[in-house]
Amino acid sequence: MNIAHITASPNFGGPERQMLELARTLEKTRAVKFFIASFPEGGNAEAFLAESEKSGFPTYRFHNDMPHLFAALREMIRYLKENRIDVILAHGHKARMLGWLAARWLHIPIIGVSRGWTGENRTIQFYERIDKWIHRRMDFVVCVSNGQSEKVLRYGTPKSRVLVIHNSVRTNRFDESPEVGAAAEQRRNQLEKMFTRKPFFVLGAAGRLSPEKGFDILIQAVTAVNSKRILPPTALVIFGDGVLRESLQEQIDELNAADYIKLAGFTDELDRFMPHFDIFVQSSHTEGLPNVLLEAMAAKTAVAATDAGGTNEVVADGKTGLLVPANDVRALAEAVEKVLKDNELRKMFGEEGRQRVEKHFTFEAQAEAYWQLIESITKVKGKA
Repeated sequence: MNIAHITASPNFGGPERQMLELARTLEKTRAVKFFIASFPEGGNAEAFLAESEKSGFPTYRFHNDMPHLFAALREMIRYLKENRIDVILAHGHKARMLGWLAARWLHIPIIGVSRGWTGENRTIQFYERIDKWIHRRMDFVVCVSNGQSEKVLRYGTPKSRVLVIHNSVRTNRFDESPEVGAAAEQRRNQLEKMFTRKPFFVLGAAGRLSPEKGFDILIQAVTAVNSKRILPPTALVIFGDGVLRESLQEQIDELNAADYIKLAGFTDELDRFMPHFDIFVQSSHTEGLPNVLLEAMAAKTAVAATDAGGTNEVVADGKTGLLVPANDVRALAEAVEKVLKDNELRKMFGEEGRQRVEKHFTFEAQAEAYWQLIESITKVKGKA
């Protein structure tokens, strides 16, 4: 069976890792072959597509794009026909919209993978309205969390065509090349040297610099922690890039916080830094199922996070980390303070977090759930 991941990758991040690992795992256990295709997104998709090629998957870069809808649709239909694709896994509103049209033309099943809606600007809001309409017409929708499932159902997708399959994480990403001794110290030093004054604690955060991630709230919370002068100097490194970079930097400057808050840009080495944060912090207003929290827990790093979307399906509050209401500066600051003050609590959160992801968020379980779904819809469509 030939299965195609269709996406419009903005970078090589969490969703892209999920696609590749699902493909690797399912190819090992079932008679399937994965094909991976993306719209170029102004060159931003290249990192993902290069990794796909490196992993040995047949990889395709679409030449046509929006707003040239018909040319893009014709190219997608030709691509699907030439590769005899049996099932489409569509990621993102563009892939779902064009994928749905192509699937209807070719009479093949399509599964929409729904990670969340951001509504970050009017253009995105317009496309997301179309996407919610498209969701109702998918052969099936996979939601990455129960929280996202509730949203999808609220917008009219029939319950009989919605399934929750959680994101997963490879814990051995943090074990294959364990950094000990001088190597580990070097990574920590890299974080500390981002600041003119050496901090005692270093907090980590990562994601697109866009409104739904709530980094403005996190900046205020860390500023509040330092202003109390109860704890030793505490620094924050935010990895990622996006439309809010300039305004977030202005906020940091206005708060006179540049000595201890750093916008470090995008990195493809987050795995290597993750174990060396004292806490990893998520401040989102909305989430699907946050990959970075799975990664933090896999790295045995304590977490503090806002209770947004499917976050509470990842973090067991009080056992593997702390959850606080979204958009609450005081609550987030207090959570950070509580974890930093207690070395034993940080260690417990790290150990319990690792055990939780090993038990509940494996790619083997994810792949089997996808296979059962794919097998059922292809039988209905007469492809199995």
